[in-house]
Order: sequence, then structure tokens, then C-alpha cells
Amino acid sequence: MVLTKNLILVCSGRDTAKAVQSGLPVLHLCLGVTETGALRRLQLSTVPTRCLLGLRDLPDSLPDLGADRLAADLLYEAQRTSAPGVFADFERDTPQARAVLHALDRVFEQAGIPLYVPLSCQRAVSHAVLTVETAISGGSLTAYFSSLQGIHGARRVAAFLQPVSRDFTLPSNSPDGKPLAEDARNALLQRTGSQVFFSRELCAKYFTYTDESGNAHFVLFDDRSTIEAKLAQLSGCGVHTVFALYPDAEALLNQP
Repeated sequence: MVLTKNLILVCSGRDTAKAVQSGLPVLHLCLGVTETGALRRLQLSTVPTRCLLGLRDLPDSLPDLGADRLAADLLYEAQRTSAPGVFADFERDTPQARAVLHALDRVFEQAGIPLYVPLSCQRAVSHAVLTVETAISGGSLTAYFSSLQGIHGARRVAAFLQPVSRDFTLPSNSPDGKPLAEDARNALLQRTGSQVFFSRELCAKYFTYTDESGNAHFVLFDDRSTIEAKLAQLSGCGVHTVFALYPDAEALLNQP
């Protein structure tokens, strides 16, 4: 098993039991907030103890939310289940979200329990660990993480492993490209006979081809070897906490 000791498996539903059997830390996305602002379980099944707890994003419409009450309820649930950390998976930047994150940041810092939030939430927190996606289409993976460590401190930067498979038409006006399924990518490689290269800076593989209309394309993708390389690079620059969706990490865990 290579470099999986830093992984925290992110899962929900039936995947949780399988992920727990891996022996690695597990983040269970099992909590949400009702339209009245109360904490609720998203599933009826019992949450395994010592799993990190995941809180889903807030509903679109909420009354005047008691952020301090919600933070206290979440802290109680974390302590009750002996959770070693909590992940607030907030995607929308709203005044209510900022108020809740600010309350969570304060309460969990005082309790000594790590709170993890997406990098996009950085303005709302002062102590929480910022989780940064590894999918980049330009620059250098290690330089990107090192720059964030310089701003926030190494202790406050974690990674969210996000395997990429994207097709970019050149010149590209979008940093995201078009999603490309593995089967479609393999068929494209077979049809075009393109040569695959490895980019150490992006820590991903790539190839180029020309379509039937004469347009040039650049395909960037990950496989098991590049995921291992990403884990090695991240560890090398001092990132020791890496989240990965269980379906993305399953192949890595099941192969020798």
C-alpha cells in the first residue's frame, strides 16, 4: 500500500461501512440543517464512532439562523460520537453561511477539535483547516500548496484529492475544460494513437490530438500512478491531511 496513510476517505450512505473496513480515517457526510435551522441526520443508520462528521451546505432559504445554537449542537454531536474532526462542506458564500462558519470556527477551536472547510470559506474563519482541491490545469501543484501554506500556515492547509479527466480545446477560454469519462478517453487514445506524457508540475498525465474539424485538443487526466505521485508531492511539501472521495480512492486501496 503506497502513501495512503495520509488519506481520509469521504463517503456517505452504504459506502461508509466499506470505507471503515479499510482501516483508514473516514469522513461521514451524515449531517445537514433543516429549514428551521436545526441540525439533522441525513441517514437513519448509526454513524460509526470515531468518524469525522460532515455537515452539508445550508438550505437555500432559512429563517434568522441561531448560529451559536447550531455550533453548540454540532459540537455536542462531535463529542458524543468521539469524532476526531468535523468538515463543514459549505459551497455558497452567504451572510448566514459566514455567520455559522464564524461560530463553528470559534467553538471548535476552543474545544480542540479540528474543523475543516473548503478554501472558498477562508474569509469566514481564522482557525479552521482549509481544504484545497488538487485539480489544477496550470502552474505547479507543489508551488500552489506552498504558497497557501505561506499565507495561512502549514497546519491550516489540507488537500482534497480530485482526480481530473478533462478535454480542453485550444486555445481554451475555460480553466475547466470538458469532462471526459475514462472509457471515452481510452477510446480517444486508441483512435488517435496519441502519445501520453507526464507533467511533473501538474502531477497529471496528458496528450494532444486534432479533431475532425482541425481543432487542437489537450487532454489532462489522472490514473493510479498520478494519484500516487500527487500524494507523494503533497507529503513532500508538508501536506499531511488529504481527503478523497471513497469511489475515487477505492481502486488505489484495492490494488497491491
